[in-house]
Amino acid sequence: MTDHAPQEHRFQAETASLLDMMIHHLYTRREVFLRELISNASDAIDRQRLLALTSAGAGAEADDYRIRLIPDAAAGTLVVEDNGIGMSEEEVVTHLGTIARSGTAAARQGAAAEGQDSTGLIGQFGVGFYSVFMVADEVQVLTRRIEDASGVEWRSSGGEGFQVRRMPDLPHGTRITLHLRRDTPPAAPAVDDAAEAPADERPAAEAFTDPELLRQIVKRHSDFIAFPILLVSPEGSAGVREEQINSTRPLWTRRPAEVSAEDYAEFYHHLAHDWSEPYAVIHQHVEGMREYTALLFIPGRRPVDLDAREHRRGLQLYARRVFIMDECRELMPEYLRFVRGLVDSPDLPLNVSRESIQEDRLLMAMRRQLTRRVLSELAERLGSDRAAYEHFWESFGAVLKEGFHYEPAQAPRLKEICLFRSSSQEGWSTLAEISSRRVEGQSALYYLTGERLDALRSAPQLEALRRRGVEVILLADGIDEIVIAQLGEVDGLPPRSVAQGQLDLEGLPEPPPTEGADSATAVQLEPLLAQLGQQLADRVSAVRVSTRLTDSAACLVDEEGAPSAQLLHILRAMGQEPPAPHRVLEVNAAHPLLQRMQLRAQVSPDDPVLAEYASLLHDLALLAEGTAPADGAGLATRLAAVMTRAMG
Repeated sequence: MTDHAPQEHRFQAETASLLDMMIHHLYTRREVFLRELISNASDAIDRQRLLALTSAGAGAEADDYRIRLIPDAAAGTLVVEDNGIGMSEEEVVTHLGTIARSGTAAARQGAAAEGQDSTGLIGQFGVGFYSVFMVADEVQVLTRRIEDASGVEWRSSGGEGFQVRRMPDLPHGTRITLHLRRDTPPAAPAVDDAAEAPADERPAAEAFTDPELLRQIVKRHSDFIAFPILLVSPEGSAGVREEQINSTRPLWTRRPAEVSAEDYAEFYHHLAHDWSEPYAVIHQHVEGMREYTALLFIPGRRPVDLDAREHRRGLQLYARRVFIMDECRELMPEYLRFVRGLVDSPDLPLNVSRESIQEDRLLMAMRRQLTRRVLSELAERLGSDRAAYEHFWESFGAVLKEGFHYEPAQAPRLKEICLFRSSSQEGWSTLAEISSRRVEGQSALYYLTGERLDALRSAPQLEALRRRGVEVILLADGIDEIVIAQLGEVDGLPPRSVAQGQLDLEGLPEPPPTEGADSATAVQLEPLLAQLGQQLADRVSAVRVSTRLTDSAACLVDEEGAPSAQLLHILRAMGQEPPAPHRVLEVNAAHPLLQRMQLRAQVSPDDPVLAEYASLLHDLALLAEGTAPADGAGLATRLAAVMTRAMG
């Protein structure tokens, strides 16, 4: 082929339809074309650097490598230029004529075959390159490898083929000129993070020659490319000005010892849009079977929208410092959704648009490692600064406990860092601390669930255990029902609800002496219990003498294995209507009210006051546990009648 005689080439058979799919369906935002071109340019420079290490005189000085963006609003063009390795004529035809052909992948394989470091190149030149036809109606590529005598021009309008011709006197590297479309673009598909993406509905020739928009796109997608990205603009009558618009050295690539707390905080503010200080920073580089760098931030305060469906979840994902996606949810479990940060890895497989990652064992392994690292950091913080950890727990504890549901395998780690309220302590306690305060003869870890902590503290179900010095865990978060189901034993103590089934006090210390009912008193109450059971048959499954009560007249407990009142409340909040189980009414045989009711029942078994008092006992037991009676008006009427009689 002569230097100036273009040669026509046709794309492969399916390329035309595949190209149309890429342009109209593959990418969700037009500006990703610039990310792809910059990534390819970065890969080309990486390959040139590798070549320079093995071939004397084959590369530029390290300080000379750069990527240049040259917009021209008058001509409606955008040039992306690099001084990387360039392409030969054969490579141009092969890589730019075959979609999904990867020049970088071939380079990686060649380097590996020679025992060289391939630098972890990620470019899929033949795929990402064709995103330019979303914004351009014609594309010219001028390129030359440093060892070739002449360069090559590639030109296409994105139809069925392309032209190639040799060009003399080209500098080494690649210069891509986009002749941008001047028509109004179609409406872009909705994306979750559209509010934060550089969005511009102007024609491409107007939008992508706008220096400010180019700065935004580079800042978002390519800010941490390792080489300078220079924005070239006219200056004066004949000169030009070059402005570097990327950072080149990302924070996470530095050693932690080189980064100050102020640097971390500033980066966190930018990343999370949270101007408070992060509670903890995790900065680590992992090598071996998998390689990645993680920079994670645990917030110092709870976002107001943490539980909202639209709350940002997951970590930012980079590959070789190229931004891939904003919310990679696969890298962090749901119960750690408050963690902000990023992961940069050369090893992740990407789909053809680089906008999402494929599920694979590598990704899951990274997720497991990151999860363990976050939980380990929290365990260290719990031990080193208890007050600060308790402040963190008050904001995120309920979310963190969701891990018992989402990842039961992490229950042993979660048990170590969870804090709880209890009946005998004002502040927070760990499970280990509660276990260490067990009394002699205690064979279970007692707990009580409910909706409000203040109601739990005064719950009548605690009375007998409190008098014996037994500590009870108080659980007021909705997720606590699931936590208990996954908790397992704590230092040999199985969890045991104090509001379910019969409460066995055998083996526990005897309470201080006080007036109480002996077995004879309990036997004497049996006729009254039978009568109360008949009068409350539509509301309770049984009435029995309680071992739980020492001060209150009555309380309600669940049958063994039945769902608790708190669990029923959660199910109803989720839109379900589970059948309400009849509960057991337990009464205090030593209470004066029960003893007087017994006397009245002996004298006048059919006294209507007894039926009235039976309803009052049930409603008062509901109120004691913080539950509103179903018939509030009826309760008010009965109380008024009792008060009237008491006043004579």
